[in-house]
Amino acid sequence: MGIQKEEYVPIADVLLISLTRDLDIFQSENHLFNSSYLSAMQNKTDEVRAKETGDAVLVQQKQTTQDLYLLGNEANKPIKLLNLVLSKANVKTTLASDVLKKIRKRNFEGALLSLKSLKQVVSAQSALLIANGMKADTETMLENAFNNITATWRGLVYLYTGIPVPPLQ
Repeated sequence: MGIQKEEYVPIADVLLISLTRDLDIFQSENHLFNSSYLSAMQNKTDEVRAKETGDAVLVQQKQTTQDLYLLGNEANKPIKLLNLVLSKANVKTTLASDVLKKIRKRNFEGALLSLKSLKQVVSAQSALLIANGMKADTETMLENAFNNITATWRGLVYLYTGIPVPPLQ
């Protein structure tokens, strides 16, 4: 059984502590174990630590992106149904299909802006839409979808840029 990748840095840290403490003993046994060797080992350990940190951020970015795609997929079916209800009620808007297109193209910033406008239309036309077959909890579903996608999208942008994104109102 060998050393696992995630064990490299902790093992190197322990070795560095030991080597620093016992440098004189090691150097008396072998002249290659000197302060330059100690410095080189510390530098390599720092390089590996930096690479592992970068790998962890990449994994987190991938997971957050996957979460965002799942949220978009979950919102897809209810918004398709809402689009049918909007057509049946003769509400002249393309917002539902805009949201669907933007989610399909993975343009979540644009989808959020359209979703925000769609929430306003649904809220204003709620009685008419419910009379034409819209579920009563559709407004809540749109609000939840907006909030969840917004939070995940903001987190993803922060992971990539390190800059906090102001909330979308």
